[in-house]
Amino acid sequence: MQKKVEIFTLTVLLIFVFYCALTIGISWDFEMEINRGNERLKYILFQNSFENYKIASRNIGDQFYPAFYTTLASFIAHMFPKKYEFEIWQLTNSLFSILTVFGIYRISSNLFNKKVGKIIFLLCFLNPIFFGHMAMNPKDTIIAFAHVWSTYIFLRYLKNQNRKDKCNRHILLGGLAIGVGTGMRLPFLITLIPLFFFAIIDILFFKKIISKEFSLKKFIIHLIVILLIAYLVTISFWPHAHKNIITEPFKLVLLLKNLNIPFGLSWGLLNGHFFYTSQPPNLYIIINFFYKSPEFILLCYAIFVYFIIANKKFFLSQFDFFWAKILLILFIFLLPTIFLIFSPYRVYDGLRLFLYLIPYFNIIPGLAIYYLIYNFNSLMPKLLLGVIGSLFAYYLFIFILLTPYQYTYLNLFVGNYSNAHKKFENDYWAISIKELVKKIPRET
Repeated sequence: MQKKVEIFTLTVLLIFVFYCALTIGISWDFEMEINRGNERLKYILFQNSFENYKIASRNIGDQFYPAFYTTLASFIAHMFPKKYEFEIWQLTNSLFSILTVFGIYRISSNLFNKKVGKIIFLLCFLNPIFFGHMAMNPKDTIIAFAHVWSTYIFLRYLKNQNRKDKCNRHILLGGLAIGVGTGMRLPFLITLIPLFFFAIIDILFFKKIISKEFSLKKFIIHLIVILLIAYLVTISFWPHAHKNIITEPFKLVLLLKNLNIPFGLSWGLLNGHFFYTSQPPNLYIIINFFYKSPEFILLCYAIFVYFIIANKKFFLSQFDFFWAKILLILFIFLLPTIFLIFSPYRVYDGLRLFLYLIPYFNIIPGLAIYYLIYNFNSLMPKLLLGVIGSLFAYYLFIFILLTPYQYTYLNLFVGNYSNAHKKFENDYWAISIKELVKKIPRET
């Protein structure tokens, strides 16, 4: 019976995702990405010279985008009639987003157990910001996909280094996953720093996650191979790097660092206050997560903190090396904020640039809900689960009402929703224009 319910739920979710993908409008950047992908594909298939490619590609700063996924998505779209180009792109984006959610299920199941994994799968799938970006975002959803699967594969590698067949597979897939990320946005590699630190600390000191007879020498060799594979994936569809694949990518990276190209917006709006996007508030990410997360998720964080103090023995008995795993999740989540504090960088569009954090953000609420379900016979967990269920039902109602603009969601803490546009950038990619145009009388 439980299996049938899970299959039915998954089927409904998939139908709903694809419905939204086919009804939602296109974002500001979408046409630019499609043009970039089409021109890159022509170049890769020898239908255009590099000089003609530069003329045809009208995008500012195009030389700094490896655009691996963009070219791949263009290739997939060309398998179908031209009139369905936008729809195929959005369905392809949705597919990769769905695979991201399956990826966080695999990570959670690996770190904790399958029951926790299923809860986190549902929480991530129904996260309004992540769900809202699934179809319309051909960049940040792919970064999330690459990050989640890089993390999962890396954790599997640590456990299976001494098994040659699995180890080789993890090396290849790890290189591909990282390559997809850096092939979309070069700084992606920085987001993997927590994994590297986690591995080094465990290898040298704790030896909790790694397999028996783990070899540091092999790890260094395998890491070089993984980065080499990722490098080849990154440059594969990058015309500007093909002049000299050894030196040109690094020249472009240095050039980008020294240039002052105005990527994104100059001003942003955060909780009613304008700010320079090059000098964002230190708590920019935390504030966005607070106001753009469902109320029941915020309650789950409070519940987790309470029970981790009141009954930490439960978590320590249920999950091996619990604190090490929690510290890894927190490090992944907090790293961008740490960089914002000590080395500010340009941010804009709410949580768009940080979509890859959303799957990890749902892990602690998933653990809180698991605790309540496991201890359901006790009075307090029963009452708290009832409150969470009520808040979830309320949220689900709002979630459906917002279709297909879930990415504009703000919780009750924002105050009067009619004034929300004065506090946050909501439809910052203007995807509602499609619906607006349909409402214009034909005779005008």
